[in-house]
Amino acid sequence: MPNIKFLGNETHDKMSNTVSFPVLVDGQEIECAISYEALHNHFRADYYDPIPTFMAHQRTIHQLAEKLIMEGRFENDKKRIVIRSQDLTNFLKK
Repeated sequence: MPNIKFLGNETHDKMSNTVSFPVLVDGQEIECAISYEALHNHFRADYYDPIPTFMAHQRTIHQLAEKLIMEGRFENDKKRIVIRSQDLTNFLKK
């Protein structure tokens, strides 16, 4: 089981329409992100200021990010995990 540590320092990435947050996985930094769509659909986030909603639901978002890391659900470069609305739908059903 990998050693996973969330580093804080969330950023509002307007270019990719995500909130990004760095994570250390076995000492290697990767980027995790959650789409605005996922934040809005599941937590009613404001598209223009999604960070407060991210912070309010950080525990759930981190739990899902950890699950996706453990499943190896990285993007093509193996350095990024992106949480999409469908990921949250599936995670919250359980």
